[in-house]
Amino acid sequence: MAPSGRDPTGLSAFGALDPGAVAALRLDRTREAYHNHDLVTALLEAEELLEDDPDNVEALEVLGDTELELGHGREADLVFSHLLDLQPGEPVYLTGQAIARFLHADFEGAVESGLAALEALPDLTEAHAYLGLSFERMGRLVEAEEHLQRAAELDPDGWSPPPAVEDIPWKGLLEAAMAMVPPELQTFYDRVPIVWQHLPDPRVLRAVDPPISPLVLALYEGTPTGAGVDNGLRPRTMRIFQGNARRFARDMKRLTEDLAHALGAEAADWLGVSLPDTPFDDDPADDKPAPAEPETQ
Repeated sequence: MAPSGRDPTGLSAFGALDPGAVAALRLDRTREAYHNHDLVTALLEAEELLEDDPDNVEALEVLGDTELELGHGREADLVFSHLLDLQPGEPVYLTGQAIARFLHADFEGAVESGLAALEALPDLTEAHAYLGLSFERMGRLVEAEEHLQRAAELDPDGWSPPPAVEDIPWKGLLEAAMAMVPPELQTFYDRVPIVWQHLPDPRVLRAVDPPISPLVLALYEGTPTGAGVDNGLRPRTMRIFQGNARRFARDMKRLTEDLAHALGAEAADWLGVSLPDTPFDDDPADDKPAPAEPETQ
């Protein structure tokens, strides 16, 4: 698989080992890559293991978690569906499926999987959390609050309630975030109205394939025509989603950086250019609590 033709796993020296031992070593390498957040390597290694054994449960578990970390909801859904074919009713796999379905804006499917997980294990933190997020986007706010509160009780560090919208100085936050946008993109916003919105419209998320992440912080409204050249056209609006912005931010500094990253990314996408390097170049969605690792019971 490596362009050089050498074994990318470094396992060629173990060629004399029996296939089971080699598979175990590769699985260890795959897990190590995942835990080191080397997600591309983890993905490739897991897929190679599954080429030899499509029902390798441990490789499927790593692949499912990796797809979730990458935000690939649809792909993760397929992996956890396969795991559930192998081990029907396993609550941790149902939780993984609920997260995956949430990520590709299938909120009804996420609720179905999350509730099934809680029937088996009532205190699964991630099941409660993503049920809450899904219910929130379905407008079922009482149920959303119930499950998000339970997630916060089970994991106060990962799912503590966000600050109230009215407690965040949004105007000052926007000014600070705009100052952090790469200078060559700041002028883009001179003629773009900013619209504050609680959460994105699910219909907008599903209007493209694959769907836009429900955790997106900002979205432009309009059809870009730049293709790498600024023709002067601008979006009708730039919508900033306060509910998402405040949900996972650790503090005001991180909230400002997350918003700056989102504004820069949307401007770059409209213009058809690459987002310049920034000191906060990681994806804000990476700060969401990681899904629990699947465990067979």
